[in-house]
Amino acid sequence: MDNWIFLTEQEILKEMGLRLQKIRVQHNITQKELSEEVGLSVSTISLIEQGKSTTVESLIRILMRLNRIRDLESVFRLGENLELKLRFEKAKLKSDRKRATKKIE
Repeated sequence: MDNWIFLTEQEILKEMGLRLQKIRVQHNITQKELSEEVGLSVSTISLIEQGKSTTVESLIRILMRLNRIRDLESVFRLGENLELKLRFEKAKLKSDRKRATKKIE
């Protein structure tokens, strides 16, 4: 899923969990190893990967261990006009709409 604009909070949490799991597996780290390294329980790691809610602190610990903490920079980027970007996305979606031609009598 590349566009999270139209997802619910639960869908975003689920997608985040799946991505964290894939990144953890790419690093060849088990949930147990990750839990020991970041100071969280295995069940907490499992719940996060299942898309359950977590604290920001837990997320930061995991991102730091997986060398993905810089990904948060894009979330908190300053000076970007997000409202303008959102309007552009909506306009782009509307422009793809096709209308029927007028009937000729």
